[in-house]
Amino acid sequence: MYKKFYNNNQYKYPIHSVENAFLLLEVLVNNGLELGIAELCKKTGFPKGTVHRLLGTLKNLGYIDQSLTNRKYHLTTKILRLGFPLADNIGISYLLPYMKNLSQEFNETVNLAVLEGDEILYIYSNGGDNTLKFDLKIGSRQPAYCSALGRILLAYLPEHEINYYLKNVELKKFTPFTMTDAKELKEKLKDVRKNGYAFIKEEYMLGIFCIAVPLKNFQGDICVGMSFSIPTARYNENKVTSLINALISISNKITLPGSFRTKIRNLH
Repeated sequence: MYKKFYNNNQYKYPIHSVENAFLLLEVLVNNGLELGIAELCKKTGFPKGTVHRLLGTLKNLGYIDQSLTNRKYHLTTKILRLGFPLADNIGISYLLPYMKNLSQEFNETVNLAVLEGDEILYIYSNGGDNTLKFDLKIGSRQPAYCSALGRILLAYLPEHEINYYLKNVELKKFTPFTMTDAKELKEKLKDVRKNGYAFIKEEYMLGIFCIAVPLKNFQGDICVGMSFSIPTARYNENKVTSLINALISISNKITLPGSFRTKIRNLH
């Protein structure tokens, strides 16, 4: 469940207690607001004594706390401090007005995502009352190969990183339309880079189509993807063309201030 997409440049002498502490934090992030020791043992596979020591250390540091009523553990707001500098480096606050304008103009959901290992990580989403509603929360993930945001971020990677990704990722079929042939996918990524946008229809989720473009930092590196997510019930060629043109216009206009850039080995 918590398998990571590792690369062949891993550090050979990791401190396993540090790995365990971060795995415990990831479990708390991904599995609800509060978890007890028994639940944490089950989800991490760690013995009770290890979990207890990790919890005590993280509690001393202020990153987790324990409920006085049910004795379960939860993250504290201190964990947010680790993410705020990265958000500034990516340039999320700079993008918010553009996302709001796009969402209001087309009455559709606009998303931001970065590449993290073999998945995309959603870092922001903007939509009004009438826009698409599905389980797309900040911090949620999707496989990169069958999402428009994933393909746009993969397409601009160096060829050796694309090859590494295609060699190591499991190309699982989520719908009848999911592309699962590595050679076909590599050709599709070439088309995406040539066109400057990615378009996917019902490859990850039936009833949804998505369009994405890359955004660059001041050094010219791709750092984040921006997309529309739209129900296929509202699909028509004229609208798709308008959405593509709007996103490409933003992509050509924006230069983000941070130095963050996309790469396969970014976090794993």
